[in-house]
Amino acid sequence: MQHVVLEIKKGNIETYRIFFEDFYPVLCAFAFQYIKDVEQCKDISQEALLLYWERRRDFDQLFQVKSFLYVTARNRCLNLLKREEVNRNFLQESFREGEPFYEENLIEQETYRLVRQAVKALPPQMRAIIEHAMDGLTNPQIAQEMGISEGTVHALKKTAYRKLRERLGPLYLIFLLSIEGRHEK
Repeated sequence: MQHVVLEIKKGNIETYRIFFEDFYPVLCAFAFQYIKDVEQCKDISQEALLLYWERRRDFDQLFQVKSFLYVTARNRCLNLLKREEVNRNFLQESFREGEPFYEENLIEQETYRLVRQAVKALPPQMRAIIEHAMDGLTNPQIAQEMGISEGTVHALKKTAYRKLRERLGPLYLIFLLSIEGRHEK
């Protein structure tokens, strides 16, 4: 099995495809232990495996790859669960606050949904960079996290911002403010 990791490290897409097909259901089952939604488990598993492909040069041993995949999948599951809990708490709070509060926050949530939808429509590497930026990471931190150069992060982020500006129109300012607000914390 060690040769598989080395072949993938060299960029052998066919070996990676076979590894992906073998390990994808295993990761889905693992994610299902945290999140009881099959589609979300599939997304999380696919994201973890794609991140492995992007960072394949970092791995020499199968145990490193498996550890990376399980930790990545687990972290994504936990992040999703945290977001869902925040949304549940938000809904409970909005019921307590009454109709004006509800309408205001409904607009805010719909705007947030449209922004997230636009981010999800980006190519995978650009999407990952923007998501890291939305989580408050700086370009050097993003470069280190993704195993790419800072220049690549800057260039892809610039292109992603252009695409988001085109897609979001007037909502683009809200997107920028949300990123700026996270960098100030």
